[in-house]
Amino acid sequence: MDWNRLSMFKLGNRHKRFEYVPRYYDPRKEALEKKIKQAQAEAKGTKDNDNIAREIKFKSTIEDRWGDLNVKKQRSNSNLRLILILGVIIGIFYYLFVGIDAAGMLIEKLK
Repeated sequence: MDWNRLSMFKLGNRHKRFEYVPRYYDPRKEALEKKIKQAQAEAKGTKDNDNIAREIKFKSTIEDRWGDLNVKKQRSNSNLRLILILGVIIGIFYYLFVGIDAAGMLIEKLK
């Protein structure tokens, strides 16, 4: 029976405990281990298991170094957009300064 509900005073705070265990997930490491296990299963009975594992690890590191082409494309598009925006801003300022000078000369001629 829950005496907290029936009593006029609370009997004390009962802390709830959670069994939370933080974990770290590395998808590249997991994919690499999966490739190594698959290659070892295919090459069972041969002495080249270490060479195959080393070769797969080398391929994955090269893929990581070269990077994703989509990321490179996004980066170049971002840089191009930035240059375009800066060019437009510089053009607007140039037009304003030249336009102000031209308007000043026009006002002086009209006087």
